[in-house]
Amino acid sequence: MANERYLLIDAYNVICATAELREQMHGQLDTVRDLLAERVRSIHDAEGIRVALILDSRNDRLEVEYPYGKKTFEYLYAPAALTADGVIERIVRRAPDPGDVTVVSNDNLVREAVRSSGAIALRPEELYEWTDACERKLVQDAARRNRDNASQFKNSLEIDLDL
Repeated sequence: MANERYLLIDAYNVICATAELREQMHGQLDTVRDLLAERVRSIHDAEGIRVALILDSRNDRLEVEYPYGKKTFEYLYAPAALTADGVIERIVRRAPDPGDVTVVSNDNLVREAVRSSGAIALRPEELYEWTDACERKLVQDAARRNRDNASQFKNSLEIDLDL
């Protein structure tokens, strides 16, 4: 059985490093968080990878939301005392196989810390290249399924409608 793969995204860091999201922020953190989530959902759907957007918060403890109703796609709100960076580093250190974890951040310290623990570290632009490839894969898979379904459909009912 293959190990489960994880994608951890330093969400606010990626948002601030992405011109199109940063321009839309204007106090609308939930909106841009959801835009980022929608973009990376293609990776979750195309490759079956567990996705977590890690977010700073003022909460006293770690809180989790499942925006799409699936336990494999989540928003993790870091406790104020730890920060998103701290949550990411702890998850990577505790992973059964850090090589199955990919972390996306524009923060050099975060990327170096997770690499030193054995995880894969990507920059936001590399994440977007990955999402674009997954989007293309999902579109191609849907087109293939539609072609297959169309070629397999055959109306085999012979009904005499002459009264």
